[in-house]
Amino acid sequence: MQQEPLVGQPLSKPGDQALLDAYYQEPIKQVDRFTDLAKELFKVELAIPGIYAAVLRLVDRDQSANHLAVLIAFLFWLLAFLLTLRAIFPRRYKVLEDVVRSSRPTLGQEPMSIAEYFQRSTRDKQQLLLGSIFLFCIGIAAAVLAVLA
Repeated sequence: MQQEPLVGQPLSKPGDQALLDAYYQEPIKQVDRFTDLAKELFKVELAIPGIYAAVLRLVDRDQSANHLAVLIAFLFWLLAFLLTLRAIFPRRYKVLEDVVRSSRPTLGQEPMSIAEYFQRSTRDKQQLLLGSIFLFCIGIAAAVLAVLA
């Protein structure tokens, strides 16, 4: 099934240029949003294990918690924390500063265009933060199992 071409109009209304500018600013804003998310995750990943350890210490007078599960929970939380730190700290990319867009995709460690830089930076942060969230949730599940088992 062939898709019909999209029929459009050139810039004609007063707000059209603002829409176009916002469209081009979006990749830059996405990188900033992922960095902000990483900072918030950083706070949560520091607070939750500390609160859990304090509550476990106060409540666990009869040694009812499964210590192996507690250790596993803290291990997953540590791994999640390290991924979040990796997402926060800038990574060095080889960027051709005089090339805004390239007609061919770059492979591996080749220098990339400015547009590709924002795409790759966003993708890298997204992957790190999704991995961090996943590991943190596994740590929460292990922490719950430590108390329930």
